[in-house]
Amino acid sequence: MVTRKKHPPHPRKRDGRADAGRVRRLHEVSTAVHRTEPWQFKRVMAMIDLCAAHDFVREVFEHHRGAHRVFTADAFLAAYIVTPMLGIAMHQTNVTAVVRGWTASQRRALGISPHADIKYKSVNDALRRLTWACRSSRYPEWDERAFAQALLDASLWRWPPTGAIALDSTDVSTWGRVRYRKPLVDADPDGVPPPNHPLAPPDPEHPHARRRGHHLPNAPVGRDKRYRYTVDPDARMGWRSPEFEETPCFCGFDLHVITDVPSAPGRAPAVHIVRALNLTAAGSHKGIGGLAAVQALGESIPDPHELIADRAYNNVRNDTFAIPVWERGYTTIYDLHANQRGMHPGPEGTHTIWIDGVLYPDSLPEGLYDLDPIETDMSDDERERLERRHQARQAYAYVPHDARHPDGTRRYRGPAVQPARVRCPNNPVSMRGSLSLPTTSCTRGEQCGCGRTITLRDTDYPDLRMPVQHGTLAWEASYHRRVGIESLFADLKQNRLHVHRGYFRGFGISRYTLLLGFTLAALNLLILHDWHFKRELLDPLGRYLGEPEPEHTPQRRLRRIASGHPEKSSATTESGR
Repeated sequence: MVTRKKHPPHPRKRDGRADAGRVRRLHEVSTAVHRTEPWQFKRVMAMIDLCAAHDFVREVFEHHRGAHRVFTADAFLAAYIVTPMLGIAMHQTNVTAVVRGWTASQRRALGISPHADIKYKSVNDALRRLTWACRSSRYPEWDERAFAQALLDASLWRWPPTGAIALDSTDVSTWGRVRYRKPLVDADPDGVPPPNHPLAPPDPEHPHARRRGHHLPNAPVGRDKRYRYTVDPDARMGWRSPEFEETPCFCGFDLHVITDVPSAPGRAPAVHIVRALNLTAAGSHKGIGGLAAVQALGESIPDPHELIADRAYNNVRNDTFAIPVWERGYTTIYDLHANQRGMHPGPEGTHTIWIDGVLYPDSLPEGLYDLDPIETDMSDDERERLERRHQARQAYAYVPHDARHPDGTRRYRGPAVQPARVRCPNNPVSMRGSLSLPTTSCTRGEQCGCGRTITLRDTDYPDLRMPVQHGTLAWEASYHRRVGIESLFADLKQNRLHVHRGYFRGFGISRYTLLLGFTLAALNLLILHDWHFKRELLDPLGRYLGEPEPEHTPQRRLRRIASGHPEKSSATTESGR
């Protein structure tokens, strides 16, 4: 009988070093090393100190049985923040390579032995443990949304908001592959009508209705009564703008993001950073998802307290977004869908009408009823002509008489109420006004809506009412401040990071929320550092670290260096005279 020689097991080091003779898995053999610059590491360390969730993560990592954890809580936070700052995807293998590239001093600062071998398993288990803690009843004050918001708040240390914010959503595709043919985009019907696409249902009111010439998908239905096409239990089908060479439909999540915009049109440009986020399944209700992002801000936004959003948020039921946002003190500015524009009767007995969200008396000339909104692709002459007609109609509009009351009411005064903007025969005081003011066609002694003061409630077209008239140049300048959110999405998907399908790997909305919190916090650090560096200023975390102010280079020399013509020395200048 042949007996096999038994080899003694390789001893395992106590300090975390793996024996060279051990057989390693394929994902542990990678030799990739990503170095962390000193300025990046210092700011990440400062952000960890300022993060409100720092103690929570430490408690999660220390509350376990067994040997001491080699991969510490500070190292975990630093690794997952540094990885997107280096411009690489948020894969656990890349995070492991980032840890491998830390210097001995950086490791000691994070509580790791300089010779410790941090493996893929340690990196992945740390994220899994944090995900479990966010779902556990042991920590009721923390979940994945609160943790992600704490990261964003720490990255924006002492960076004051402008007072105006923009809200929008973008797509985050799941790593799971669609496993069923002919998927149906069963998005929430309370919203903008779906596009004319083969995957769209024929009737928005019945998202699961059978399509003509196609069979119903044989995919299973989740707890939310929507089809589940991948192994990801939380990913769903949804619509997106077909940018970056992508299809108009995807499977994954909707990322609702809030950023800063200038406080008023014409003010200095704002730095477009991420103030708040909320992640929902793709195709979910836009109003509910966006409202959660607004709620995450709390009371941090000062006056003028304006919120700019596109059609996706004011095409939903008013009780899901428009009214709750008003109750939080925001002034909303929207774009109106073609289905929302038009005339509606005003409050009963007031002789008024609604046009595009603005209240007018019924004495408004018929030629000013139907006006086209000003578009960016119009010629200058056409824009100027339309603006004159809009200004003529604006003279008849009801304007706010006071601020909104806590009970949801607000008073509006008519155009003939002092200071009058029109001359009405039923209001003698207004007839003493300048002859340059328009005179209404009202008949003396008959009731009209010119000189009234009307009390409106939150339920009176909150999705249409705005501080400026829709379609005017003033509305265009105010609403188009929301291009800041598009600039932020361009940084997220193209300019700085490349968050497309495959950037994150894993399944579950909790995991994706945590990874997006790390990614967007890192994006904030990059944006603020670069913005201050270009202006030769010290960023907020640099002030927290006590770094010296950068030396200012003369502007003339900066222009010559940028143009490629180095400045001549004084000796050369003197010799050429």
